[in-house]
Amino acid sequence: MGRVLALVAGLAVVAWALALPDPARPQAGPVSAPISVAPTWTPPVTVDIAGVLSDGSAYTPRLYLAADTSVGVATAPDGTVRVVLARAAGTVTPLHSRAAADNVQVNGFAVDGDTLVWMETVTRAGYQPATSLWRSTWTGDATAAQVTSYTNDPVFAGYSTDVALGGGLVRWTAAEGDTATQLWSVPVGGGEASYQSIDGDYRLSTLPWLVSANSGPGASVTLYNLDTGVQVPLAPGPTEAAVCDPTWCRVTVTGDGGLVGIDMMHPDGSQRRRIAGSKSTPTVADPTLLGRYVPLATDRAGGVGLELYDLTTGQTQLVAERASGVAGRGGVLWWSTGVGAALAWHALDLAALA
Repeated sequence: MGRVLALVAGLAVVAWALALPDPARPQAGPVSAPISVAPTWTPPVTVDIAGVLSDGSAYTPRLYLAADTSVGVATAPDGTVRVVLARAAGTVTPLHSRAAADNVQVNGFAVDGDTLVWMETVTRAGYQPATSLWRSTWTGDATAAQVTSYTNDPVFAGYSTDVALGGGLVRWTAAEGDTATQLWSVPVGGGEASYQSIDGDYRLSTLPWLVSANSGPGASVTLYNLDTGVQVPLAPGPTEAAVCDPTWCRVTVTGDGGLVGIDMMHPDGSQRRRIAGSKSTPTVADPTLLGRYVPLATDRAGGVGLELYDLTTGQTQLVAERASGVAGRGGVLWWSTGVGAALAWHALDLAALA
């Protein structure tokens, strides 16, 4: 079914990352001004869609293709699973369907222009799990076409870069034993899938970068540039767990009593700052959204609220007093409210905050 990594924890690669020096050991603890939460902040109007479709299917967005259009997974009362496009206007377009007996898991959504791809892992009784790659043209609501069924065992860790689409290729990683990683690619239009073997345990980051897949307190992190061979190491402290991309690292600091705080810094250790304390936890796998925003789930009286830290302004804003199912990709942050027939999804276009 693919390895599932803990979410302890894309951006374009910036020029300075190619020449990053070996980072000094970062210091734990707050290094910036106290956080101020402004409950009176009024964000842009959200785009809302129902969490239960007209046929009774439960819908979960997995990727926003535009501010008012998402692709996600709809599970019918009889167990049928569909990949569908859902628009704020209320229209729902099926792209592909699997019977309940397929026990399908859908992962790895990625988009480039009007081309959309995803992976489906089917586990039928008596058979080994099998993962296939699918493609659709989302602006034309095209029925899905299979790209390849030759995928090995893809890694789905919950990052926006689990599957990468660009330059006419679809890329993903798979494990090669315990000591190496396979970087797979296939033409998006179909063709032969192939891979290159890379020493170490890596996952895809913003191409041409890979990042080490190990996690947990004290685990080292290495960014590896496929084009140049440049490696950028980071050695967190023994009570720190870091999640990095080529621009930012999010560091979770723990102590004997549990979570102490959340810090952000560049992979070379510079500009480290404390962005949240012990009552906040990250809500998305990637270090940031748009290279600027860090969504946080924060304990509040009577429930969990959604806050957003802005690396540019250094401010934390309250987005929603109650939020569940928080996710984010690219420039869109989304979450749910309500349960049962009242379930609704709310999407915030972060680009509108700039």
